[in-house]
Amino acid sequence: RQRAEEMLRLLSGRQHSVYSGLCVIRHPGGEPMVRVAKSELRMAPLSDAEIYDYLDSEAWVGKSGAFGYQDGHPWLQLISGTADNVVGLPLDLLQEMLATVATR
Repeated sequence: RQRAEEMLRLLSGRQHSVYSGLCVIRHPGGEPMVRVAKSELRMAPLSDAEIYDYLDSEAWVGKSGAFGYQDGHPWLQLISGTADNVVGLPLDLLQEMLATVATR
């Protein structure tokens, strides 16, 4: 809980980046294709009461950065990139990579 509070205070009122790295290889003997997806999020400034209420909800448990974008919090805004990247797997990039590897 203490670490989650520290993370929320660090991100409160700030913009931050989420990166996902993907590697696709066509076997046998294929060259690896490596790409990185980047998304930008902005977290609205959170009051002490908002932070404590959120911590009390335990919605942060098991979440990277102490929050889940997929939970639809009104204090999180996607600035650039994709929501899929933020929640774990940039599907558009993966589809593009698989299509490219399939034609090699």
